[in-house]
Amino acid sequence: MRVAPGFPSRILPAMVGLIAVCACEATGPEASVAAEPVAPQSPDLVETASGALRGEIVEADGYAAFRAIPFGAPPVGDLRWAPTMPPESWEGVRDATAFGPACAQATPKPGDWNYDADVEYAEDCLYLNVYAPTGALEEGAEKLPVMFWIYGGGFSRGGANQAVYRDPTPYTDRDVILVIPNYRLGAFGYLAHPDFSANAESGTSGNYGTMDQIAALEWVQENIEQFGGDPENVTLFGESAGAISNNVLMVTPSAQNLFDKAIMQSGGIWGLTPYMKSLETAEAWGKDFLSERGVETLEEARAMPVETLAELPWQYAFSLQPIADGVLTPATTGDAFLRGEQSDQDIIIGWTREEGGRMHAGVKGEEAAREWFNEQFGDAGPELFSEYYEAYGDYTASAVAAASNAIGQGSIVEAELQLAKTPNVYVFRFDQAQPTEDGETYGAVHGADVPYTFEYFPNAIDWRESDRALSEAMIDYWVSFAKTGNPNTEGQPAWPVFDPQDPEILSFGTPVQTVALDQYDLIMKSMKPDNYSRDEALKAEQ
Repeated sequence: MRVAPGFPSRILPAMVGLIAVCACEATGPEASVAAEPVAPQSPDLVETASGALRGEIVEADGYAAFRAIPFGAPPVGDLRWAPTMPPESWEGVRDATAFGPACAQATPKPGDWNYDADVEYAEDCLYLNVYAPTGALEEGAEKLPVMFWIYGGGFSRGGANQAVYRDPTPYTDRDVILVIPNYRLGAFGYLAHPDFSANAESGTSGNYGTMDQIAALEWVQENIEQFGGDPENVTLFGESAGAISNNVLMVTPSAQNLFDKAIMQSGGIWGLTPYMKSLETAEAWGKDFLSERGVETLEEARAMPVETLAELPWQYAFSLQPIADGVLTPATTGDAFLRGEQSDQDIIIGWTREEGGRMHAGVKGEEAAREWFNEQFGDAGPELFSEYYEAYGDYTASAVAAASNAIGQGSIVEAELQLAKTPNVYVFRFDQAQPTEDGETYGAVHGADVPYTFEYFPNAIDWRESDRALSEAMIDYWVSFAKTGNPNTEGQPAWPVFDPQDPEILSFGTPVQTVALDQYDLIMKSMKPDNYSRDEALKAEQ
């Protein structure tokens, strides 16, 4: 029986006994369990540690879909702001053909990047989706590599059921098992508070979303063989908050052995979001947050309506994120990598060329640009302003490039540090703007690579053949890496391992090609001082 991080060990014997003597009623999506006897395994019927599942066979596309599989108990009531608990077992066969809800969050509106008209949102959301080639479920089939996608959205938006992730064929056609879990978001996922910590077995609070990710990975270790997957070959991949999550998992001891490769898209160990909070800082922020709402205790907080905690403005995304709590995640990702405390997985890491295109397009004119550089880079601001303006000759472009390169620098430094752990480190930059007004205006912005990662080309956009070719190449590299630890594959340009002395990267553009990392020296200066490290000894060593 899997035990979630921070799970009170004294409760375990009682729970084991309870599960042994009763058949617990399943929760979650409607009509989830039918009183159907469990038959021998077939492509649409799988026995997991919690019970049997019946999925959907999509014969035309050659894959089986198992949706809304519970990997944790519903985090509601007394389990709101608690470590992820094991899911309840069930008798009979649970229907796994329909999507479950996404985790509670501000409800997207038409036009929002994460809007899907048919997605529901709920606090009861700890479900994952598994997609497998039908042949993988046949008796005696060779175990296939597993790719585990962690979605982005600033740790406050997104979900496993977004339209962009619903067609798994780019991966199942390439003989990969695809797993996409939900994880708690925003205040439900990352709110710390002194009273929460006082009532926790671990003495800490926050990081519930990270615990969910770990629980989902533990579920994979325990169950994925039943779907034809290889638990010893699990590759994380994710974008933005998903990529940052991968790095957090690499420095979280209880997660480090649950996967063996990682792909980070626009999320290095620093450069994208504010420096990770300590538990003390996160608790102080959380205390103020709840006090403003007339709440002082865990009991009072658990009585708050879901909507009050879910419908938060976007700016809260930067306050409710993973915490260096000293227990689950001992240190910030940056400090842990600097000390060599990260795990030793092979990695791919990169960023989009205009990461900051949307976010900083409002910086116009010399005065505004100088002020922006000084705010972002402190004492280094004036010199960086001069260098970027000399390189770009435009004030807005200079700010966008500097913001984008800060994410690039975090990715490059992570690549260099990971070379001490493994020689298999590969760096990319995504250079292709989407054929949209947004792409024409801002370039290859943050998140532009996600549709290409899943070959998602909705008809509302006039996609080009070059977009489809780029997507094919990107997925070919990702799958080859998942299978072997080396992204190079027949039919695609060679991608060298990263060498800081001769920095070459793969450009995902038209054409896909290896390029020298231009502006390397300028990129390596583009770090916000307060995002680097707050450990003076570490800074002195660099």
